[in-house]
Amino acid sequence: MKFRGIVSTGALFIACSTASAGSLVKAYADKARNVHVVTASGKDIRLTTDRRADDVRLAPDGESAAWLVLSYFAADGRKWPTDVHVYHGGRTRSSKCGQIIRDYWYWKDGTHVATDCGGLHFAGIETLYDVRTMKEVDSFDQAEVPVEKRPEWSTADRE
Repeated sequence: MKFRGIVSTGALFIACSTASAGSLVKAYADKARNVHVVTASGKDIRLTTDRRADDVRLAPDGESAAWLVLSYFAADGRKWPTDVHVYHGGRTRSSKCGQIIRDYWYWKDGTHVATDCGGLHFAGIETLYDVRTMKEVDSFDQAEVPVEKRPEWSTADRE
């Protein structure tokens, strides 16, 4: 009986480490707008069940997947992206914009993700996050920083 518990625990550990340690080869939203990732071993893992995913992207390094989460705005009766979620190392972390995420992109081969957050028009806030922790690394207000003085992560080719 004790041996069976050890085997079960070991199998669970291997399954979890395979899902989180292996490279990802695909990230997508299904017809119901739930996010899936496919590991290098071919395992398809559904990450969400809330049916609000949009613009799912696999990081260039194949170690992370990111997507936007749509929220309903009563003012215009539409759904807009308000959160960015990142799956990395078997965990999903997120950052909430407070307004609309107008764009997001990977930087440094996928080790960082950046967002452009603001209203539909005019300047907003760009923020850079570390994908492992989703902690803010840098941020600036587009209205206060001219394009030629913006950090490299903002102006470099977006991945």
